[in-house]
Amino acid sequence: MKNIFKILSLCLLSMGIFSCENNEIKTVMSNQGESPVLSASKTSYVLTALSANDSTVAFSWNRSNYGFQAAVRYTLQIAKAGTSFATPKEITLGNTLQLKYTTADFNQLAIIQGLKPNNLGQLEVRVKSYISDAVADIYSNTVMLSVTPYLVVINYPSLWVAGDFQGWNPATAPKISSRNSNGIYEGYVNIVGGTRQFKYTSQPDWNGTSYGWASSTSTGSDVTGTFSSSGGNLFVPEDGFYLLKGNTNNNTWSATKTTWGIIGDATANGWSDDVKMTYDATKNVWKITTTLKAGALKFRANGAWAINMGDTGSDLSLEYDGDNIIIPANLAGTRTITLDLKAGNYTYTIE
Repeated sequence: MKNIFKILSLCLLSMGIFSCENNEIKTVMSNQGESPVLSASKTSYVLTALSANDSTVAFSWNRSNYGFQAAVRYTLQIAKAGTSFATPKEITLGNTLQLKYTTADFNQLAIIQGLKPNNLGQLEVRVKSYISDAVADIYSNTVMLSVTPYLVVINYPSLWVAGDFQGWNPATAPKISSRNSNGIYEGYVNIVGGTRQFKYTSQPDWNGTSYGWASSTSTGSDVTGTFSSSGGNLFVPEDGFYLLKGNTNNNTWSATKTTWGIIGDATANGWSDDVKMTYDATKNVWKITTTLKAGALKFRANGAWAINMGDTGSDLSLEYDGDNIIIPANLAGTRTITLDLKAGNYTYTIE
């Protein structure tokens, strides 16, 4: 009988010790440890294209301490201030303790996170420390950065569109541009008033080559034809916002009247119909204030897919047939969308 009691006592003692050991392990595993301390090279940046390739922004932090040896991995998180890191840019870095950005790369990141070019905005930055799913992530202090990004504007080779709608003044005329520098030009021009006649000029005065009418065929408000350096005036049949093209390799030109809208499951009409935008002649942009949902959208002309633009690269720069523009949950709600189609630099903002 005494032996039975001894055995039972030993079992209970063993269970107690095992239980204590388990509790000790759980306590260690739930220990939050010491967080990394994050610092930035500066906390205020006015970014410019002049330093695009310079290493401008740098972050560094010390190692986390979990109270035991572990293979720690770090992720840098960058988000627009006030979003509580809901949809941050995450950079997985392994065991690295620093990260540097060129001006151009950090400028693109700031714009993707919702900062408006040429306006002061704030970004929040922190480091997430991770070892396994069994241990809670540790976060560093949050560093607030004041950042003024810049709009990337490229001056492509261009032709100036001078006509009676703007006083026949090449110096102040809108441009069409050759994004591939191959003699093929295009651009969007609002032609309203007068006879709607114009010429293409190779420089912002009348001292270069002027391209005028040689032949044309009109279909409704659209025109296709040829031009020559000794021709008369080009023309469009009615007022409107035109996609103008010119090819100095084969001397052809065209004019396609456009109106613009947005389409996608982030919009009220889904992918079945456009939500129409309104042209602002003063600022030469298309705008709409509308309610967005989490989802995606694209810009397209004339309610058809022949001319549509998306954002490949998520950099607020538009490309024909580009990727869908993703609207995350934190951008849902009433927003003003602006489409800017100036001189080969096709851009948009969502505010």
